[in-house]
Amino acid sequence: MVTDYQSRKYDLVVFGASGFTGALTSEYIAELKDDTLSWAIAGRNLGKLEKVRDRLAELDSSLKDIDLLIADSSQPESLDKVLSQTRVVISTVGPFLKYGTPLIEACVRQGTHYVDITGEYTWAKSIIDKFDAEAKEKQVLIVPFCGFDSVPSDLGVFMISEYIHEKYQLDVSQVKMSLMHVVGGYSGGTIQSLLGMLTDSALSAEAKADPYLLATRRGIEKPSIFPTCRRDHDFGNKWQSFFLMSPVNERVVRRSWSIWADRDKSYGSLFSYHESMSLDFLPAIIMTSLLYTIFPLTALLLNIPILSDKVKALFPGSGNGPDAESRSKGNFEIQFVATAENEPYDDPVRVRGIVKGFRDPGYGDTCRMVTESALCIVKSLKDLPGKQGGILTPASAFGHVLLDRLRHNDGMVFEVQDM
Repeated sequence: MVTDYQSRKYDLVVFGASGFTGALTSEYIAELKDDTLSWAIAGRNLGKLEKVRDRLAELDSSLKDIDLLIADSSQPESLDKVLSQTRVVISTVGPFLKYGTPLIEACVRQGTHYVDITGEYTWAKSIIDKFDAEAKEKQVLIVPFCGFDSVPSDLGVFMISEYIHEKYQLDVSQVKMSLMHVVGGYSGGTIQSLLGMLTDSALSAEAKADPYLLATRRGIEKPSIFPTCRRDHDFGNKWQSFFLMSPVNERVVRRSWSIWADRDKSYGSLFSYHESMSLDFLPAIIMTSLLYTIFPLTALLLNIPILSDKVKALFPGSGNGPDAESRSKGNFEIQFVATAENEPYDDPVRVRGIVKGFRDPGYGDTCRMVTESALCIVKSLKDLPGKQGGILTPASAFGHVLLDRLRHNDGMVFEVQDM
């Protein structure tokens, strides 16, 4: 039974709160000490949820009685029971290819808004195809990619496009991004999600390579060949190598471009976007070598049925991740260089965008980004560019509202400079 949206008990529920990232997300919410926020934590195992509650009570004594909700992705009625009580759900339960679809389906059924931390773009393609039209019809916001994949990339490009349009009244033609610096670890869940994408047989290799797989329209870019090492003066003359999350982030940014174009607010008709990672020469060569050797070999072995489980067992499992000391040292910096589309004989217009985070990108800042994404809906639904619903991206769903929330109290840096 669908309940009245305004009369629901909770503003927000963290689904998967007993997992590694779910528990950290719950801790971030606790640190906000927002007395106006009504929230609860949900998962499959009551004992594990009780341990999370004990930790939350250490951060904020008022949370010693926070509600614990039991739900399982394999039991639709349990999902309906939880989702009928909340306006927004944060999902941290991966791999999303394995666990994510029933929750999306239940959110659309119950009229509950949804954000998550997935980086699985092949799974995102499946939920777009299955649920986008119905989510629009019911005005339900379904927003994947609200963590390190892909908020910095997606909001960074949105910020730059807005700047160039407002200051120069020009479209954007080309944006390149480089991960300049990163300190942070990968959890077992993240690694298992990456392995899941490599073995996802729902899409052909040709479809997985399509730069516009997630977009609502096609642009000028073609499927790219394997990247090579090269130096780039725009990024401190550093060597540019393959960035592991670029296949995800680039497709999310292109979906944002297409959705804004559908709203007659396009970044630019000739817009293109590419990501890389800044490294010294030797690490760049090693990364590129891995791209041509170990990565393809791993993908091949994962797709041999008798070997797949054995290969996966070599990697960390879900529920593990960097310890508190390692996470406390985390930070990152991303830079963008954008070129505006102007007349051939005019002076070129170029700008630099900078995005910085001051926590572990996969955990501290991911928890910040997914929570603030959810709070955009809780606090500012009527002001959101994506309030009409659908399977959206962070930039197309939240726009300036999320930018402002992430900049608040210098939590993160999003800035643009003329070059």
